[in-house]
Amino acid sequence: MVASLLKKSSGRFAIIYTQVKTKTDIRFNMAPSERHRLEKLPWHAPLSEWDSQGVDLLIIRRGESRHPVVFVECQGMRYAIKETTPHMAEREIRNLREIERRGIPALSPVGSVAVAAPPIPIEIPGIPGARDYIKGDRGYTVTRLAPRVIPHVLLYRLPLKKRSKQRILSAVAVLMVELHEHGIYWGDPSLANVLIRIDGRRILAILSDAETAELFPDSVNDELREQDLALFGESLAWQAEDLRQAKGLPEDKKVLDDRDYRYFERRYRWLRREHARITHSKGFDTLLQAQRFLRTLHRWGFSLAEATERVFKRFQVTTVLPGWYQRRLYELLHISMPPLYAPRLYQMILGHQIMSSQREKRPISIEEAARDWYERYHLPTILMLRRNLSSDQEPMDAYFDIMDHKWKLSQKAGYEVSIEDAILDWSMEAAETGELGKVDPAKIATWWRERQPVAKALEPPLIESEELEPLLSTGEKPLVRLNEEQLEQKLPEILEKGKKAR
Repeated sequence: MVASLLKKSSGRFAIIYTQVKTKTDIRFNMAPSERHRLEKLPWHAPLSEWDSQGVDLLIIRRGESRHPVVFVECQGMRYAIKETTPHMAEREIRNLREIERRGIPALSPVGSVAVAAPPIPIEIPGIPGARDYIKGDRGYTVTRLAPRVIPHVLLYRLPLKKRSKQRILSAVAVLMVELHEHGIYWGDPSLANVLIRIDGRRILAILSDAETAELFPDSVNDELREQDLALFGESLAWQAEDLRQAKGLPEDKKVLDDRDYRYFERRYRWLRREHARITHSKGFDTLLQAQRFLRTLHRWGFSLAEATERVFKRFQVTTVLPGWYQRRLYELLHISMPPLYAPRLYQMILGHQIMSSQREKRPISIEEAARDWYERYHLPTILMLRRNLSSDQEPMDAYFDIMDHKWKLSQKAGYEVSIEDAILDWSMEAAETGELGKVDPAKIATWWRERQPVAKALEPPLIESEELEPLLSTGEKPLVRLNEEQLEQKLPEILEKGKKAR
């Protein structure tokens, strides 16, 4: 049986979604193109058994969840699949579609899948031998895998400073204000139901769970706002304990406390007043004005930090001829480094040579040290910069900032901090959040002829790969031109290679 629905919305015809019932009683409620990509997955088995069913699951860091969640790639598209009940799966997809239509940063919905299963027997308390039966049907929520997001459990693995914690909480406060002002009661607000994305100089909170959300035609009333605020405060309390245990901290040491919640509450109330001020400002009268705004959107966003200039001092006295450092780096690694940065890069290799010789208790040649440093630290850093830097950031400055930051973190920690953690911590320090901007960001979706998720619309242009090529040797230059999916597949291999080398 195939049922099709054609709906006219805002003067345009929406996608035709199909509901298909297969021989094994598996119903797909999604666009036909998506169903064709996903229908060969083993929906007859619970997600916990998919690995044994031969599904090549993506190994992706994820946050906590009450439900089983897996990540898969089908015909070049990546999906997050959550197991729940058929009713809750359909409800969450409906919620996500409406939340996306209202322009709130959230996971992009694909559809739901319902699988019929035998009833599950349960014992009736107090009546020996008596059983009752509940429905065993399973439902699956299917969403697009959000790129470059960081689960909160990874963020709090770092020794976050007070300011970094406040930036995360500010981003969540922005999300909660946008939800409430656009008629969405969250119902289960917590850091576990948020994905954090650092786009260059901006931190964006993305809604990752809409099961309990309730939608209203107008902004949420004060009573429901206060409920969401109180629930978020409760969630911080139990998450603080989970994170403390995960980090192995003593009982008197808290990752989150009442001060963090009070900060969040203050930010929410301030942002609500800011939202009221923004929405009463004059809107756009012409398409030209809207186009001009879109071109300057990324300078506004939620709150962009002012560009801070880092000037690296060149050597005041040199005993080598001009261009020597550039030529030497090219001889060692086939890197074409600009003259301003070549001496500093060469000094880093010399430092690695000294440390390697001490660690190995044998003389290490500059050629061996250069290659080891390149594979362990340099190449992974450049590829992670390719994924994280936006077009308003200077790649050379960012590279040396990160290397300095890694050294300082390692000194403080007493052990070598990974490049991945150093980049994350540096990004948190460099980013800003907590402002709504000069216009309401949630209205962006209505200005596109072909609507797209607001999380994508808010994403600043990434840095051009050509700007990173001088930092790579000839053989590795093609790596910076990989698309997002290919780069995500390649980077873990390179990072793992570096870890094994240590």
